Amino acid sequence: MQNPGVKKLLLKLTLLALPFVAYPLIEASVLPMNTFTFRVWETISVNTMRVMSGPFYPNMHVKMEEEGELAPRTPFAEKKMVEWYTDAYGYRNRDTKCDILLIGDSNITGVKLTQDETLSEMLEKRLNKHVYSFAPATMNRFLATERFTKNPPEVVIVASIERRIPELPAVGDNGMNSRLRAYTGEIINSSPWLTSLFITADRFTKVTLYHRTLADIDRKYGTRAYIQYGDEFFLEGEYANRAFSEKEIKDMAQVIEGYKNVLDEKGIRFIFMPIPNKENIYYQLLPAGEKPTFLPRLMAELRERKVDVVDLQSPFEHLHHEKNQPLYPADDAHWNEIAVEKAALIVAQKITNPASEAEDEKDKHFVNFIK
Repeated sequence: MQNPGVKKLLLKLTLLALPFVAYPLIEASVLPMNTFTFRVWETISVNTMRVMSGPFYPNMHVKMEEEGELAPRTPFAEKKMVEWYTDAYGYRNRDTKCDILLIGDSNITGVKLTQDETLSEMLEKRLNKHVYSFAPATMNRFLATERFTKNPPEVVIVASIERRIPELPAVGDNGMNSRLRAYTGEIINSSPWLTSLFITADRFTKVTLYHRTLADIDRKYGTRAYIQYGDEFFLEGEYANRAFSEKEIKDMAQVIEGYKNVLDEKGIRFIFMPIPNKENIYYQLLPAGEKPTFLPRLMAELRERKVDVVDLQSPFEHLHHEKNQPLYPADDAHWNEIAVEKAALIVAQKITNPASEAEDEKDKHFVNFIK
């Protein structure tokens, strides 16, 4: 016969654990997704179920008031109402049609931008072609995705925020993981029941109230200081404008040239678009006040290798320093709708009339172009 004392202990332990089990279940299956989040990104991004095809939950339509990533729930936060759509594969698109493919990071996804302010949608309006946002993702994820093998795009644009360029993976790196995820994603997407099951399971692992509480405590009592210069917040501060050696520049260029080579073999046009860091364009606010040289050096090396590259640093500098245009939210490191609109104009020009931007893309050309 079981000891009554053991039964009581088990009962007490069960009652003690019950709230910790019930709370994530209620959060995942009852409460609205954005109850405890401050951005759509955290609300619908895939957390642990990395067997789903995309970075976000598929077939979503979400509207919410967002705050920037650098100072959420503080007096410095700038609130903005945004709207998101995700497609059947879990990427931020209204549909899955693709003539031009944008591979990139959270800037291409459009953090703190509403749907029609994203680069893909602004390009669609200018080009009258279907532009597909494949972000966040990598070239290897693209090469491992069967739907793009069956129906390849005309143009692939790889965009990267400046600070992530040193981390861009070479063709073939993590390729097996990309192929596996593409395979499992297709299986999950084929069944609405499976999709719903994986979304619920993923929401269960997020425990967003717990993480929000920890973040609020850390903001109030933690030792991490905001990187703030003037009225602007920065992600990396002066470290973002650090110098790179000639070897580092060549190594990065080699990775990007590898993207061009693999797409040349498939008959797909390749364009590389580095997106300047906020610290790059706002360098005068930083203590050193020195203009960074990384992107001009990298672009010069890429042009030597015959890689088609888009220069955003020159027009962004003109817009900010000469026209006094804000190109990044004060409380966020991602570009804003003004910067995206100018990028869309320049990229559309390059796609429709590449001869107009021959290998030597001088500052003067861009200044005249955007006036």
